[in-house]
Amino acid sequence: MRIFNLGISEIILIVILALIILGPGNMVKTAREIGAFIRKVTKSPYWQEIWATKRELTEIPRMLAKEADLDATLKDLNNETRNIHSSVASTMSDFIKEVDEPLKEVDKELKAEPVIEVTLPVPPQKSDVLTPQADTPALKEDMEKSEPTETE
Repeated sequence: MRIFNLGISEIILIVILALIILGPGNMVKTAREIGAFIRKVTKSPYWQEIWATKRELTEIPRMLAKEADLDATLKDLNNETRNIHSSVASTMSDFIKEVDEPLKEVDKELKAEPVIEVTLPVPPQKSDVLTPQADTPALKEDMEKSEPTETE
């Protein structure tokens, strides 16, 4: 149990301190005076105005939302957002279709064309490059000239 945000042990401590400081006779008189003071404060117009101001301050957000018609504005914004989302989605799907159709046509054309085979010439072997063939007449003469004769 909490009274004025004080626990039972704290209230007992306060009562014991008041009993020690004020004494048993003055404690009753002081409690009556504190009660009268609290009643006087709560009945005063200033206290009533403070509570009215507190109520107004807690009501201000609700009143502002009501005056600004915030709920209807939020609904309108949600509807507009949905409309924009659907129009963007449809535009993007149309754009994707426009891009995909030519790509599909090009792909079909490439698949329909015959395959061209390209053959590359085989490079000469190493042995052919180092030893010239003797069956060509110009090479025969060059070889005969370069070969040493036995008579020399």
